[in-house]
Amino acid sequence: MKERYWSNEELSAFCLEFSLLLKAGMSVAEGFSILSENEQESKKKKFLLSLYEKTIQRVSLHQTMLEGEVFPPYLLKLIYIGEETGHLEECFASLSCYYDQRIRTHRLLKETVMFPLVLFVMMLAVVILLLTEVLPIFQSVFAQLGGTLPASAMFFLHMGVALKQSKNLLLLIIGIFVVLAVLAWRVEWVQSRIKNFSQRRLAKMKLGRFSAEAQFASVLSMTISSGLDTNRALEIAEEFCAETVFWTKIHECKEKTQLGMPFAEAVEEEGLLKPMYCRMLAIGIRSGNIDEILLEIARRTEEDSSLLLTKTASMVEPAVVVILSLLVGFLLLSVMFPLVGIMSSLG
Repeated sequence: MKERYWSNEELSAFCLEFSLLLKAGMSVAEGFSILSENEQESKKKKFLLSLYEKTIQRVSLHQTMLEGEVFPPYLLKLIYIGEETGHLEECFASLSCYYDQRIRTHRLLKETVMFPLVLFVMMLAVVILLLTEVLPIFQSVFAQLGGTLPASAMFFLHMGVALKQSKNLLLLIIGIFVVLAVLAWRVEWVQSRIKNFSQRRLAKMKLGRFSAEAQFASVLSMTISSGLDTNRALEIAEEFCAETVFWTKIHECKEKTQLGMPFAEAVEEEGLLKPMYCRMLAIGIRSGNIDEILLEIARRTEEDSSLLLTKTASMVEPAVVVILSLLVGFLLLSVMFPLVGIMSSLG
């Protein structure tokens, strides 16, 4: 059975360690030997030893890693190109930086989504408690005082009664959501389905475009700093960004550069980067500093994406609090004002 690909954290650590070993002048086989010696996990240690045995038999690094079946195809393609061009060390270093960027983005996205979600669940639980337990108490108080609840409060009361009568169904729905959450956490194909769905939804939003732009800039920086020309860099970017909204645009950009259009102009025409970044890219190409310019563009686009994500989260959190607080406030006031009126008339 085919193993699933290593996580971004594992890939980043592996690429960084291998780039440092190659920088120290060690061979590929020596690199795998040292990595296996320092690995604590038995399964991964055995795997690294198998890679070492293949490389001492003069099997190419790309073929060795391909047979391991734990490395994604786009990483393998870049490693293959690094072997062919003699920039293997740069490829591993760039891949490590790329996966570090992916880790930061995923971590920020997770932190941004989780807090509003937990807050919403807690506030929703408070609302359900008010509807099912508190309102019936107020109804009995009104009945003892010879009054009735106002129409708005009666609407919420009926809603609470319906929820209470269907509590078994409610518990079943909550149980289903808990099971789905566990499956999403543990089962790979469920994770893949959720990921694809979320990416399709995110692609239609401004946040999805910013995220795709940051990923594209990061891949360009990684590939060109590894010794590739712009056409080869766009070929790799097609695979790295296959799951983003930019895939078609990257393909069109590649075709335009192959027909002779300047690289920066093609990128701007397809809208892959902001006009300001395209101007920076054009200057970097003309001045011979494209590596440094792309690193700066990648850093700025990542900051843009993170800033928009944080800004979106900062708007979602108060929106959830305000909406549910207004609901709770309206619910309580619709009961308290008539109750105060009855109490004052009795006094």
